Amino acid sequence: MQATASATLAPTRAASRRLPRVHPLFAAATLAVTVAAAGVAGAAVWRHQSDTRHAELSQWQLLATSAGDAGALDQLQQAARAGETAARAALGETMMSRTDATTRADGERWLRMAADSGHVRAQFLLGKAAMLGTLASGRADQSLAWRLLDAAANGGDIGAAYYLGLLYRGGHGRMPDPASAARWFKVAADGGVAQAMFLLGNAYREGDGVAQDDARAVAWYEAAAEREHPASIQTLAMAYRHGELGLAQDDRNYRQHMAEAAHALKHPAINP
Repeated sequence: MQATASATLAPTRAASRRLPRVHPLFAAATLAVTVAAAGVAGAAVWRHQSDTRHAELSQWQLLATSAGDAGALDQLQQAARAGETAARAALGETMMSRTDATTRADGERWLRMAADSGHVRAQFLLGKAAMLGTLASGRADQSLAWRLLDAAANGGDIGAAYYLGLLYRGGHGRMPDPASAARWFKVAADGGVAQAMFLLGNAYREGDGVAQDDARAVAWYEAAAEREHPASIQTLAMAYRHGELGLAQDDRNYRQHMAEAAHALKHPAINP
C-alpha cells in the first residue's frame, strides 16, 4: 500500500519541479522588444555619428569659403572623391561660390553628382542656379530648374519651396499656376522666408490663387515686417495712409512704418 502511494505521488512531485511553459506569442513579443531596443540604440549612435560628420563637413566648408583655407578645401575634395554625397554637395557649393569659370564648372559637376544621389540641398542649389541663369553655361535651364526645385521642395527645403513658388507664378515654360504658387509660398512663409510672406500677402490682397482676404494679407505683411522686409513695411505704411486693407487711416502709424522701412532698407531680409 505504501509503495503504491509513493508511486502515485512521484509524478506529482516531478511535475511541480518543471518550469512553467512560456506561450510562443510571449516569447516572440519579448524577442521583438529586444530587437527594437537594439535598433533604437543603433539608430541613436548612427544619428550621433551623422551629426558629427555633418558638423565636420560644415566646418571645412566654412573655412574653405570664408577663409580660403586650402587644407579645408583639400579635406572636402578627398571626401568627395571617396564618394561621400554630403561632401560632394559641400564641395560643389564651395566651388560655385568662387568667381573663376573653371572652378565654378567643377563645383557644378560635384553638385550634379550630389543632386543625382538625392541630396536635397544640392538639388536646391543647382535648381536655383538653373532658374536664375547662374550655371557654368551662363544660361537658364527651365527644365532642370523645375525638376530639381520640385524634388528639393518636396524633400523639405524651404528655399526650394520659395523658388518653386516663383516658377509656378511666372510660368517659366509652362502656364502660370497662381494656386500652386500660393501653396508653395505658404510652405516657404511657414519656414520663415520673409519674401514668401510678402508674396503670399499680395496673393491674399489680390485674390490671386487664393480667396481674397484683407485680414490674411495684413497678417502676412506684418509677419514679414517683423523680419525687416522693406516692401512689406512700406505696404503697411501706405495702407495706413490711405485706409486700405481694412485698416483705418492713421497718420501716426503711416509715419512710423515709413521710418521703419527706411531702417530696414539698410539691412533687408535676404532671400534664400
